[in-house]
Amino acid sequence: MEGQPCPYKIVDDMGGAFAMGVFGGGIYHFFRGWRNSPKRARFNGAITSVKLRAPATGGAFALWGCSFCTFDCTFIYLRKKEDPWNAIMAGACTGGILAARAGTRAIVTGAAVGGILLGVIEGAGLMLNRLMASPGQKMSPQIRHKPRAPPPAATNIYGMPTDSPQRLSSELGFNDVIELEEEDRF
Repeated sequence: MEGQPCPYKIVDDMGGAFAMGVFGGGIYHFFRGWRNSPKRARFNGAITSVKLRAPATGGAFALWGCSFCTFDCTFIYLRKKEDPWNAIMAGACTGGILAARAGTRAIVTGAAVGGILLGVIEGAGLMLNRLMASPGQKMSPQIRHKPRAPPPAATNIYGMPTDSPQRLSSELGFNDVIELEEEDRF
């Protein structure tokens, strides 16, 4: 998982899925509304179709994204590691949950389709990473940070280094210990 931690990732993925669903559904329903409208009212029919159906498509995508990401975060927490198996199991669980209203057979079918679909997607992603990596390069490059510069030397109000205050004050002709004692005598 890259980016945000799990509780925030769920909301972020749900919003992203909603936006994708509204955008893609808007394009699909525009052309569908255009095709199914009378010749003189095609544009108005297309816009009406988008207004009515694109938000519902976005909601369906958001539900899928929320369910998938919730299962993914749950498997990451339970297994204590991040690997493609979490996404595959989350896809299977999401497919089963979303088909739950249609009965046991639909749950099994939805889970199989979700698991296989996410398995293909994860496998393609791993193969693409392997193909794009150079022969001598590791699969996931390590992030190397530049070493930090040492902190600047401490200075006094005059801009002089204060590594040894007694030495500097005695070089300047001050005796801080005696001056402090005189001020404290009051």
